[in-house]
Amino acid sequence: MKILHLSSVYAPHAVGGAEKVVELLAEGMAARGHQVAVTSVVPEATAPTLRHGVELRPLAHRNPLWIQDSARHPAPVRQLNKIATLFNAFTAADFARVLDEVRPDIVHSHSMVELTPWMWRAVRARGAVLVHTLHDYDLLCIRAALFMHGRRCEGLHRACGAFSSVKRRHHVHIAHVVGVSQAILRTHLEHGLFAHLPAERRHVIWNPVHRAPGPAPARPAVPQQKPFTFGFLGRLVAEKGIEVLLQACRGLLGAGVGGWQLKVAGRAPGDDAALRAAMEGLPVERVGFVEPMAFLRDIDVLVVPSVWREPFGLTVVEAYAAGVPVIGADSGGIAEIVGAVDPSALVPAGDASALARRMAGFVRAGRGALSAVDATALLEQTRPEAVVERYLQLYARALAPRSLSTRDRHGPARRLPTAA
Repeated sequence: MKILHLSSVYAPHAVGGAEKVVELLAEGMAARGHQVAVTSVVPEATAPTLRHGVELRPLAHRNPLWIQDSARHPAPVRQLNKIATLFNAFTAADFARVLDEVRPDIVHSHSMVELTPWMWRAVRARGAVLVHTLHDYDLLCIRAALFMHGRRCEGLHRACGAFSSVKRRHHVHIAHVVGVSQAILRTHLEHGLFAHLPAERRHVIWNPVHRAPGPAPARPAVPQQKPFTFGFLGRLVAEKGIEVLLQACRGLLGAGVGGWQLKVAGRAPGDDAALRAAMEGLPVERVGFVEPMAFLRDIDVLVVPSVWREPFGLTVVEAYAAGVPVIGADSGGIAEIVGAVDPSALVPAGDASALARRMAGFVRAGRGALSAVDATALLEQTRPEAVVERYLQLYARALAPRSLSTRDRHGPARRLPTAA
């Protein structure tokens, strides 16, 4: 197959959760012998190159702000940039030229935060099959999070409704939609998206998570005098639940539960004075940005207290792969993933008291009572090779109705550029 992945950004220019997924999928499909290309926006125009078997077809960004610089601008400027992105005819024209050169069978779009939905129309106009994966809430929300002012949004604000209407108009060109969790797919359906697709064209495929092969490694010996250690790994922002976790920690102290500590890995955007104040007097250690596996080896239980509807939950899978138990909020993809392994480890999202009680239970039982949970099925479903195979099967089904004459219009396969 000739496959073109479309992503707002791609390695090495920016690497977040969605970008890691696209990279694993693209390289995994190329390793299976398919002709794979990736189109994303980059700060400056560059020629096509080959990276790990994948042809990179970058587009010079035509939006007023580059994504990694936008946070430095005031909110009104960022909103104007979002509007300009929606209607960016220059980017759409650049992408149309890539389509004409690559002539893919499948175009697989991912996060569209920095891309115009007019690209979807161009795909359908050229007879390729369009698959879209929901990594965030960009089709519904300006911030792509359905979260504002410390609370998750149950409905759409007026600005988000207007923003979403443009993407709604064009999302009808999508032939198959994939949610990285049942939760994110259900949320979009509840807001009226993808009603044009029958149930057999709506899919749930968990994200691929790269990990060392084999069973979870044995946990290192821990000195008896070391306090029971909880860990938090992620951005230090309200939607990730760091404030709820710190409230729970204060509740533990208030209930007289001692002999524990919390290690916090991650960075806070901007001024973190309020966060430092919330940590005052608590047995909390901030370790900054760290390698996840090294961090997980140093804790007893990972706490994932997300308040927003987390689409997936990469850190949960990484913890289970390292043999670390997880306490998770019963929200979004976290509820789905933790619930598939250990439903008793779920607590109501945003409920600091319930979280404190669950943490207290671990502390009182002690490190010796910890037992490895059976995450075999989860780890198998998120193995990159297994996820690549599921997507390739989806592509094959999506292409099956097309006539041979339609596919023949693409002509012979082109040779990829040689690696530098």
